[in-house]
Amino acid sequence: MKHIVFVLLLFILGIGASHAQENLFYGFENTPLKDLIQQLEKDLGLSFSFADDAIEGKSVTVQVEGISLKELLAALEAQTGLHFEKIEGQPQVIIAPIPTTNKVCVFLLDQETHLPLTENQVVIDSSFVMETDSKGAILFEDTGKSDYLLEVSGYGSVHLQPTGTCSSLYLSPVYKELKEVVVTSYITTGIDRNRDGSITLTQKPLGPIPGQTTPDILQSIQMIPGVSSLDETASGIQIHGGTSDQNLVLFDHIRVFNTGYLYGMLSRFNPYATEKATIFKTATSAVYGDRVSGVINISTDDKVAQNISGGLGIDGLSADGYIKVPLSPRSSVSFFARSSYLDVFEGPTYEAYERKIFNNTGTITDSDGNPLNVNTDDGYTYENSQNDFRFYDLNAKYVYQPSHKDKVSVSALMTRNRTQFSFAHDGETKKDSLTTGNGGISANWTHHTSPNQTEEITAYFSSYDSYYRNEELFGESLEETNIRGNRISDFGVELKSDRTLKNNDQLTFGYQLSNTNLEIDLSAESNAEPENNISLPVHESNFKNVVFGEYALKKENSGIFKIGLRAVHYGSLARVYLEPRLNMELPLSKALRIRAGLERRNQPISQLIEFNQTELRLDNNLWRLSDDVEFPLLQSKQFSAGLLFDKNGWTLDAEAYYKRLTGLTTYSQGFTLPQPNLSEGKSRIFGMDLLLKKRIDNYRFWAGYSFNDVNFTFDEIQEGSFSGNNDITHNFRISNSLQLNNLQFSLGWQYRTGVPVTLIESYDEDTGRVNFGPLNAGRLPDFHRLDASAIYEFDLDGKNSRMQIGLSALNIYNRVVPLSIVHRTSQQNGELLLDQVIYRRSLGFTPNITFRLFFK
Repeated sequence: MKHIVFVLLLFILGIGASHAQENLFYGFENTPLKDLIQQLEKDLGLSFSFADDAIEGKSVTVQVEGISLKELLAALEAQTGLHFEKIEGQPQVIIAPIPTTNKVCVFLLDQETHLPLTENQVVIDSSFVMETDSKGAILFEDTGKSDYLLEVSGYGSVHLQPTGTCSSLYLSPVYKELKEVVVTSYITTGIDRNRDGSITLTQKPLGPIPGQTTPDILQSIQMIPGVSSLDETASGIQIHGGTSDQNLVLFDHIRVFNTGYLYGMLSRFNPYATEKATIFKTATSAVYGDRVSGVINISTDDKVAQNISGGLGIDGLSADGYIKVPLSPRSSVSFFARSSYLDVFEGPTYEAYERKIFNNTGTITDSDGNPLNVNTDDGYTYENSQNDFRFYDLNAKYVYQPSHKDKVSVSALMTRNRTQFSFAHDGETKKDSLTTGNGGISANWTHHTSPNQTEEITAYFSSYDSYYRNEELFGESLEETNIRGNRISDFGVELKSDRTLKNNDQLTFGYQLSNTNLEIDLSAESNAEPENNISLPVHESNFKNVVFGEYALKKENSGIFKIGLRAVHYGSLARVYLEPRLNMELPLSKALRIRAGLERRNQPISQLIEFNQTELRLDNNLWRLSDDVEFPLLQSKQFSAGLLFDKNGWTLDAEAYYKRLTGLTTYSQGFTLPQPNLSEGKSRIFGMDLLLKKRIDNYRFWAGYSFNDVNFTFDEIQEGSFSGNNDITHNFRISNSLQLNNLQFSLGWQYRTGVPVTLIESYDEDTGRVNFGPLNAGRLPDFHRLDASAIYEFDLDGKNSRMQIGLSALNIYNRVVPLSIVHRTSQQNGELLLDQVIYRRSLGFTPNITFRLFFK
C-alpha cells in the first residue's frame, strides 16, 4: 500500500511539474503595452511584430500566477482589442487590428482579475444569444443601433455603444456572489451546470431542442441524463428512478401538484412566463423537503421592466400572449395568458395526441406469444367515441424595488384542464368528464442587509382540485354514477437568511411553517343495485414545522463542501424527522472536478392509483397524506458520486447513484399489480448518468446515456425482489443543433428499453379466470424515435419587433409501440378474474408549426 501511495504521489507531482514548465508568473499594473512586450521578448525570447501607432496609448494589467503563454496572449487581446497571433513553431508574435466591418466587437473581462470571461452566455437586446469565445470576445452584426443591451451570465446587464473597433468591457459579479456556474451551455445554450451539481435552465437563451419550437420547461429538462418520462409526457418526469409524484415542483414558491395538460403531454407552465428552472437530481439543498426524488424550482422574471414589451404566439394546440408594463421606474407588472382552441379547430398536432391518449387497444398475448381474446375496450373504438378537451392558464407578477437593497414581488397562477369523453355501443353509453386545476399566490420580500447578507420572507398559498365523473346509461336511463374527487389547499411561510462570511464561506438557515388540508370524495351509485352504493369521504390535514441550516465552504474558482440538516415535525404523524444532507465538489485541475452527495429525505404526501371506475383508460391518481398505518411515510436514502471534465468545447459528466426507498405500497403511483391487494414494500435503485458534449462555434453535439435498475421487494406478494414497474434499464439520447445567424436547426434520436410487464400464463375466455407469471418478468418492445425542429427569427419595424416561425416533428418515421399494458382484475370466490386490459401506445408522427411576434 505504501508503494502504491508513493507512486501516486510521484505521478501527481510529475503532472504538476510538467504543467509548471509552461506556466508564467506576471504582475503588471496599468503598464504600457510596449513595456510589457519588451519584457516578454526578454524573458521568453519572443519577437513581436506591430505598428507603433497600433499599440500607442494602450496599457494592460496582468496580475496572474501560473498562466500559459496562450492564456496570456488571450488576456492581452481582450484588454487591448488587438489580435495577437503566435506563428506555429517560431518565436514570432504578430500584433494587428481586428477587422470589424459591419460588425460589433467587444471583449468581456472580469473587473477584479482582468481576465477574459470565456465561454460565458451573453443575451443581446433580450433576443439574440451568443457565447464568448476562449478570449472573452463576441462578434455580431451591426444593425445600426447606437446602443446595445448585453445581459452577461453572472455579471448583470451593461449597455454597449459601438465604436467601430473592438472595445473592452470590465464587469463585476452581481452582489459579489461567487460564480456558481462551472459549465455554461452544459447541453445547449441556456442549460448550465452549477457548482453544487444542480442544473439551471434559462428560457431566454435556451438553444434549439429537437422536436420543440417553444421552450417547454418540462420537456426541455428531459435532455438531461437521469431525467426521463415513461410515457413521453411532460408531467410524468422521473428523476433517478423516482416516480413523478416524488418530485417537488415549485412555481414562484407555489407548490404544484399537477404539472400537465392533455394528460401530461405538455406542461402547465406558459413557456414565456417561465424565466428559469433549477433542477436537483441529487444532493439537494436543505431548503427543500417533502419529496424523496428530484426538485424542479421554476421562477418567473423578477426584474423591474423599464419598457413595455410583450409577445403573441400560436401553435398546433394553443394561442398565448404576454405583456410587461412598467408602472414607475421602480415597479412593473406582467401578465401572461394561454388557451387551447381545440373546441374551434383540431389540427394534425392534436389528432396525433388524441390517438395516443384515447386509442388504448391492441393485441394481447400470453407468455408464449399466443394471442388471447381478452375484453380490452367494452366495445370502444376510436371511431365511435367523442372527446372534448380544453385548457387555459393565467399568471401575473408584480415587482417593486424601492431601493437597491430591497425587492418585493407578488406572483399569481391559475391553470385549468377539462376533458369530456364518451362512446356508445349496443345501446349503452358511457360518459366521462375530468377537470383538474392548480394555482395559487405567493409573496416574497428580499432584503440585502449588506453585500454579504440577505434575508428573505416568503408566503404562499397553493390549491389543487381534481374532479372525475363517470356515468353509464342504457338508452336514456342512467344506470350508474361514479365520482372521484381530490382537493388540496396548502399554505406556508418561510424565513431564510443567507450570509457570506469573510473567508467566502456561506451560511444559510431558516424556518418553514405550512399546513396541508386534503379531501377525497369516493362515491358510487347504482340504480340497478342500490345496496352496493358507496360513499367514502376523507378529510386529512398535516401541520408542519421545519428548522433548517446549511454551511458551505466555498473558494473562488475552487470547490464546494456543503453540509446541511432539516429537522421536520409532521403534525399528522406526531414525530420529528432529521434529514441530513452532504454535498461535495472538488477541482482536481482546471478541467476536471469530482463530486459526491449523501442525503436522507421524507415524503408525507403521495399519489395513489384509483383505477377501477374510469372509462378514460388513464390513471385517475389521488393524493393522500401519510398516516403511518395504511399509508406509510415514504423515506429515502441516497448516495451519489461522479466526475466532470470540461475543456476546449468538450464536456464529459458521469455520475453514479444508489437509492433506497421504504414506505412504498401497491397503491402508490408508479407501481401497479394484477392483484388488487394492499401491501407495503421497499425498493433499491442503482443507476448511472453519462453526458458527452462537444461545441464547435455554433454547432453542438451531445449524447446522454442513463443506466437504471429499479428493484422492488414486496414479501407479501412474491418471494424475492423483481423489477419495478418504472424500470428503464437503458436510456440513450443523441442530439445535434446548429445556429446560422437567425436560423436554428436541431435533430435528435432517442432510444430506451421497454418497461417491465407481468405476463399472462393462462386465461379462460369463458370464465375470465387468469393466472399470471412472476411479477414484471417480461419486457415490452424497445422504444425509439427521431425528432427535428427548425426556427427562423427576423426583425420587423425598425428592430422594435421581431417575428419567429418554427417547424417541428416528433417521431418522424412514425414507429408506434406499446408503452405499458395494465391489467384490470377482480376477485370472485377466491379466483382472480381478468376484466379488462388497457394497452397504451406511443405517440405517432406529430407535426407542429409555431408563429410568434415579439415587440418592445
